[in-house]
Amino acid sequence: MYPKIVLSEEKSPFVSKRWKEKQNIKFDINFTYIIMVGFICLLLIYYIWIINANATKWFSIRQLEIEKKNLMIEKEQLDVKIAELESLNSIKEEDIQNMDKVENPDYLVIKEGVNYVYNN
Repeated sequence: MYPKIVLSEEKSPFVSKRWKEKQNIKFDINFTYIIMVGFICLLLIYYIWIINANATKWFSIRQLEIEKKNLMIEKEQLDVKIAELESLNSIKEEDIQNMDKVENPDYLVIKEGVNYVYNN
């Protein structure tokens, strides 16, 4: 070899079109993979958010149903109390308590077979 010959520039390695296309395909596959993983992560976050929102709404609905049930029970109790106060027995008892006692009552006796004349 010749010791005095010095290469001033190193030659770059040979790069073929096939190798460049192969590198582009690898980049495209990796880019697609990253995009799909990112999209799946976004869908997962959206799913968790929707589940949480629905759970919150169902909790509110459940609380309203419990309140509705309690109000229906209270309404039934009030209806029973109203019916009790409007019943004939309670009205009679109130009327009897408000009436004065008669000292000498006169009774009207209607006999069968006797014709009575009523003056209107």
